[in-house]
Amino acid sequence: MRRYLVKSSLILAVAGVFFSNAPEPPTVTLPSGRLEGIRFSGSPDGVAFLGVPFAAPPVGELRWKPPRPALQWTSLRKADAFAPVCPQLPQGWLPYLEGQEDCLYLNVWTPQLPSNAKLPVIVFFHGGSNTAGYSQFTPLGPPLAQLGVVIVTANYRLGPFGFLAHPALTAESEHHSSGNYGLLDQIQALHWVRENISQFGGDPARVTVMGQSSGAVDICLLMSSPLAKDLFLGAILESGECQSTLNEDIRQPLPFNFIEDTGEAVGLRLASDLGAPSGRNALEKLRSTPPDAILKAWSQDPQVHFDAIVDGWVVPEQPAKLFSDGKQLHVPILIGSNADEATVFGDHGVKTVEQYRKYLEQDSGRFAGQEFAAYPVTSDTDVPARRLELENDSFAYGAYSMALAMTRAGQKAYLYDFTFSDTGKRAHLGAHHGLELSFLSDSFPSDWVRSVASDQLGAFLRGYWAQFAKTGDPNYRGAPSWPVFDSGAEQCLELGHDIRVRAIEPRLRIMQRVMLEVLAGASTLGNKPN
Repeated sequence: MRRYLVKSSLILAVAGVFFSNAPEPPTVTLPSGRLEGIRFSGSPDGVAFLGVPFAAPPVGELRWKPPRPALQWTSLRKADAFAPVCPQLPQGWLPYLEGQEDCLYLNVWTPQLPSNAKLPVIVFFHGGSNTAGYSQFTPLGPPLAQLGVVIVTANYRLGPFGFLAHPALTAESEHHSSGNYGLLDQIQALHWVRENISQFGGDPARVTVMGQSSGAVDICLLMSSPLAKDLFLGAILESGECQSTLNEDIRQPLPFNFIEDTGEAVGLRLASDLGAPSGRNALEKLRSTPPDAILKAWSQDPQVHFDAIVDGWVVPEQPAKLFSDGKQLHVPILIGSNADEATVFGDHGVKTVEQYRKYLEQDSGRFAGQEFAAYPVTSDTDVPARRLELENDSFAYGAYSMALAMTRAGQKAYLYDFTFSDTGKRAHLGAHHGLELSFLSDSFPSDWVRSVASDQLGAFLRGYWAQFAKTGDPNYRGAPSWPVFDSGAEQCLELGHDIRVRAIEPRLRIMQRVMLEVLAGASTLGNKPN
């Protein structure tokens, strides 16, 4: 099913985060050089290091290549401001920052700096469909660090810079692969954490990865990748995963999940739009093209899209097959979705029964009839509510199916359904996509109506997430009990105005039957998932 998936000082001020002017700025010494950070309010010993390079700038000949280790520096380097964001097109939901290719930087927030503190670590990868977003947009660092966790947020290459596949790039690769450079950036960030986080008070043996939306999809893909083995001990996935449907392939067309072409075909189309010659000669033209020209060509061709793909190296085969066979990374997970995910996505131009049927054909190919039977409409007036229900359920089913997959693999899974909604101007959006991040960061839009209930839920969420990073189990004293997912009981924890254990929605089993037919019918998968 379908997945969606300013300046530093301004973003921090909006988030209610302010830094104090300490007489002696904190410093750390890394193999690459010395850093000078800054203290943040809300934690007596809280320290942040912002804009820290974790890889060499991916420019020139390094454009569309796996990331290289960060370059060394000799003098004391200030780490008191966020680094540039990666190139991207403007989005209505996100404050626009002009990007540059030299963007592979991360931020560290720690409640204690001593290198022997051995605190658990959360590494967060932002959402944005792998085409937009940046590490500082959701200010998770200060509120979660106050709970005794080191927080790392990282940029990664986006859109055509992070996910371009092309036959010439495949040919020059020793792994016969192209695309997924953004995933490789995330893996490089995790290597950096393993090698350096102890200097910030973190324990490299207790790293939890966390992502929302496409960031969660990417974490699922990392769980499918042998390159990420031993880099994290647990995973938190919010409103995204990769194993309940099919993912775009580098060369094989797949008429599912709104996939319109192969990875390499999309790359060839962009190269043609840019006037690049065919064959290996294309790379010289593509690597010499200014970033703005690439973004412009991308913006003008609606058939050019970018996302992570099954490339045979980073993601060796379809995650649905890997998870079905139990070959994914075996770590405990905390996973869930929001009750009204899709209210912020628009109607995709689907308003009539005919448009709805075409929408389902894009979603599940020749199995659109089964999907229509599960989510039927009888007239045009039925379409908006039914399509919204289907889209919301696709997120819930993804989380549910991944909890099932990890339970089959002998790992603990903690499944949630986030249902809290505002009572003010945003009430019509319900528990929309990304809303839980406001609770986790304790940072809400200006028109949000705060209440005792919302503040209490935020405190519980932050406690659950931090405790999971500490122990692999979100339960802590004073919080409502969150049971391990059981494939027999099939319960989740509802996170809303009330926090309670309840059964999953019966509709998810209907969607499960449809998707198992889709997956079993795909020749790339071989065996039918359980």
